[in-house]
Amino acid sequence: MNASCPKKVLIVEDSNFNARITADIMNKYGYETEIVTSGKEAVEKALNNIKSPDLILMDIELKGTLDGIDAARIIQQHKDIPILFLTANASKEIMEKIKSVSAYGYVLKGVDEYVLISQIEMAFKLYEAKMQLKKREELFRNMFENHDVAMILIDPQAGRIIDANKAACHFYGYSKETMLQMDIEAVIGVSTIDGGQRCSEALKKSCNPCICFQRLANGEEKLVEIYSSPVDYQGRTLMHLIVFDITEQWKAKRELEFYKNLFEDSLNEIYIFHPQTLKFIAVNRGARENLGYTEKELKEMTPVDLKPEFTLQSFKELLEPLLKGEQKQIIFDTMHRRKDGSLYPAEIHLELVEFDKEKVFVALVIDITERREMEKELKERNEILSTIMESAGDAIIMLDDSGKVTFWNPAAERILGYSKEEIIGKDLHMFMIQDMRLYEAYREAFKKFRLTGKGNVVGKTVEMKTRHKNGHEIDVELSLSAVRIKDSWYAIGIIRDISERKRFEELLYRQSITDPLTNIYNRRFFMQMLEQEIERVKRNKKSFSLIMFDLDHFKNVNDRFGHAAGDMVLKSVADTVKGRVRKTDYFARWGGEEFIILLPETSLNNAVELAEELRKQISTMELQGIGDVTASFGVTEYRDTDTIDTVLIRVDNMLYEAKSAGRNCVKSE
Repeated sequence: MNASCPKKVLIVEDSNFNARITADIMNKYGYETEIVTSGKEAVEKALNNIKSPDLILMDIELKGTLDGIDAARIIQQHKDIPILFLTANASKEIMEKIKSVSAYGYVLKGVDEYVLISQIEMAFKLYEAKMQLKKREELFRNMFENHDVAMILIDPQAGRIIDANKAACHFYGYSKETMLQMDIEAVIGVSTIDGGQRCSEALKKSCNPCICFQRLANGEEKLVEIYSSPVDYQGRTLMHLIVFDITEQWKAKRELEFYKNLFEDSLNEIYIFHPQTLKFIAVNRGARENLGYTEKELKEMTPVDLKPEFTLQSFKELLEPLLKGEQKQIIFDTMHRRKDGSLYPAEIHLELVEFDKEKVFVALVIDITERREMEKELKERNEILSTIMESAGDAIIMLDDSGKVTFWNPAAERILGYSKEEIIGKDLHMFMIQDMRLYEAYREAFKKFRLTGKGNVVGKTVEMKTRHKNGHEIDVELSLSAVRIKDSWYAIGIIRDISERKRFEELLYRQSITDPLTNIYNRRFFMQMLEQEIERVKRNKKSFSLIMFDLDHFKNVNDRFGHAAGDMVLKSVADTVKGRVRKTDYFARWGGEEFIILLPETSLNNAVELAEELRKQISTMELQGIGDVTASFGVTEYRDTDTIDTVLIRVDNMLYEAKSAGRNCVKSE
């Protein structure tokens, strides 16, 4: 016994003689005693807030309204004081009464003093053990609920959430009651970031880490890294998930917190060490197995023994901001040394946890060997990508969420004329769009893009015209895509100069619809336009007319002057007619020396007037060395009952009548 602070024992016994004998024995062994003779007095003494007894030695059978059992029940409702019963017999009935209350056993009256003292000391030890266990459980529960690492416990078979700490509820934006009603796929991302498999399936297999996008309750997306490990809990095998938000940086910031039964079974290394001595208080199995040390060996070690780059002094300096409350967490990379001397890279997450005025350091250690290899590979890929983008023949441009240029490769400078120094940080469309109305429309469209990453041309390839720095327009092909970076939508455009291709396409198109000699429409294109005009007339009921003419005695020109002269005549006639007809008319070479004109929304009389005018112009053409040339004309107007064939046959008949009537005249129907 500690003589300076003796334990106080309250003896409840209605026999003063027996009570005095018991008190004398206990005083002999250094206990401080007090005697009461009734259950009522025992309750009053026990509930005294100034000085309660450390242990009660309670007689079961007491005089008065309260026996020992009833008095014990009342006391235990208000205070946790160990109670050891005194009884004259150990009958079944007495034993049942003792079991009905949380007692610390019993002592038979009249036993040897050594037995009595042994029972009392045993009761004190049981009580102290109970208090230690209770305190440890409260510390565990407090650390789990108040730590800022999101943790979730799930049933892998049913896919239901079994538990979630405060950090998890805060991160996802749901109340704990709501989360406990949710399926795991309603919280965890649908698929891994590489799309290889469903997140829920990956986590059941202890995927470490599982990286995926997750949508929070408010609709916001977060990129997270999830570690999972199986654990036996309440007779079931569950999965323990630790969720790290890595949205702001690809390098994961992993934190882990104790949660009672999960500490030892976690696949991650977890350490608890003393803030002054730095000696380890507890190290989980994952750490022990990786390091190769036993639990006993680690009890005599500190974190400095595992980190060759630190001295005791430099490590204490590292911890100083946590002890002063200047920082809540310290994250750093270091090397860990195993018992066999081998080293491995590790990411350390350090926190100072406080409970009941006691502080301990908690460290989560993550082996980042694989991550280092991935970072090295990623760096090499980025270097390759950078080389490709710099040497690409197409312009590659990136705009941030405010429309400012953040990337501009050499090809962009060559195609659009602006140097990187001129354009980086500027609003690209202020340079490219001269019409302010179009610019305002673009700004409205960009507002939608910066919120949703969507737009009319996002994900598409479109052809458009833009303006070079020197002012001339160029034809380009634009492929636009959206990428989300740090919660903002960026636009990436690939621009290809297609000016030469467009000119070539235009040339091919012109060649496909024009007669190569006269440079007017050819017969095939004219037939397409005639078919479209008939369909238009059916819709708006505005008719059209046709003029067909043929050069008179053209064979004589070829025979007398040669085919070159004949070609010159055909081109001259075509130029003369082309200079007179409207832009809405279609003038084509029908074949040989025969021509045809489609006159939309033109009556027969107006068409005849035009034909007569053209006849006169042709007959008065000056063709040096050849003489006069005349032409015969047939004219007709489209009728409701006509088809393409009938209207062409009728105008051809009119041309035939003009030739039969002596040529150089106009006939119509």
